[in-house]
Amino acid sequence: MISKEKRTSILYGFVALLFSIILYFNANGQTMQNTLSGNESYSQTASDVSIQLLYDTDKYYIHGYENTTTVKLASANRIQLMAEANEDTRTFRVTADLAHLGEGTHEVPLKIKNLSSAVTAKLQPETITVTIEKKVTKDFEVKAILPTETTPSGYNLTETTVDPTKVTITTGDKTLAEIHQVVAKVNPSMITDDGVNSNVSVQALNSAGEPLSIVSDPVQVNVTSDAIKPKKTVSLYGIQQGTKGEGIKNYNFKFSELEAEVTGTTEQLAQIGDSIAVPIDISGITHRTTRTIQIPIEQGMSVSPKSVKVEITPVLESTTSDSSVDKNQSSTKRNDSTTSTTKSTTSSTSLSSVQTESKQTSESTDSSESTMQSTQESQTYSSEN
Repeated sequence: MISKEKRTSILYGFVALLFSIILYFNANGQTMQNTLSGNESYSQTASDVSIQLLYDTDKYYIHGYENTTTVKLASANRIQLMAEANEDTRTFRVTADLAHLGEGTHEVPLKIKNLSSAVTAKLQPETITVTIEKKVTKDFEVKAILPTETTPSGYNLTETTVDPTKVTITTGDKTLAEIHQVVAKVNPSMITDDGVNSNVSVQALNSAGEPLSIVSDPVQVNVTSDAIKPKKTVSLYGIQQGTKGEGIKNYNFKFSELEAEVTGTTEQLAQIGDSIAVPIDISGITHRTTRTIQIPIEQGMSVSPKSVKVEITPVLESTTSDSSVDKNQSSTKRNDSTTSTTKSTTSSTSLSSVQTESKQTSESTDSSESTMQSTQESQTYSSEN
């Protein structure tokens, strides 16, 4: 016979088991319900799925429709679902059957083909609108269109050239009648300071400048245009920079090229003037040296040659002092010569003056003696009388 304690333990164990079962079903009841009812527990969206049109490609040209759609996928098999969502591994395709339709505009339902039975799908949108025209082909000349007539730095562009000059356009017969011109529009990013040399997509425009649906052969043409760069010849001269060496008065510069050709806009060339200063660093130069120095130029301009060789010759201060001493000595000698000449002239002048005075004195003495003699004779004659 079972004791009272054992009966109590069995009762507690049964109650605990009952609660465990209740908790288990409460936590997993929804999952089990989904499994038993067969509902999908995973979903995935496939975007930009291409639409395949089914029609007579030799007879008709189709345009005016969205060529992609969105497909919402669902499945209980996650691996199968991911395979169909991936563009590289999916097996299904979306089609629009136009085989039974004639020329004109139609709304056509989309269909999914070859989808795995383990996956369901829903299209968004479920229909597309298409325009069906009779297919025609014609050759057109291509005209290049530039967004601007200048480069980023302001250089003018030459007339554009297109290669090939003609393309073959395939479109619908009604669309062909709307074509006003076939163009190759150059994107602004294709223009550099050297001009344009790019492959550009071909477009057909109507009279309002709106693009039309066409297929071009070739799809792109090569558009070229050269930049017209104004040029100017300027002279070069050096500007001394840095710290000169001890005992050096200055430096002489001898350029390998005295002129350079500068390329830039008309405004830039007007601002640069007729010459360019070439900065020359003379720091640490104590003897004749030749250096290659870049010719400075503003951004957006170019110069040829880009650099010039400069022979740098230091002029010593001592050379200038010796020259000054020689000049002083020469000046002193000239002064001494002048003084001697002056003295000689003065001496000669003094001697001439003395001789003149002596002559005058002699003449005066003779005159006095003659006068005295006449007086004596007169006195003698008077005395005799």
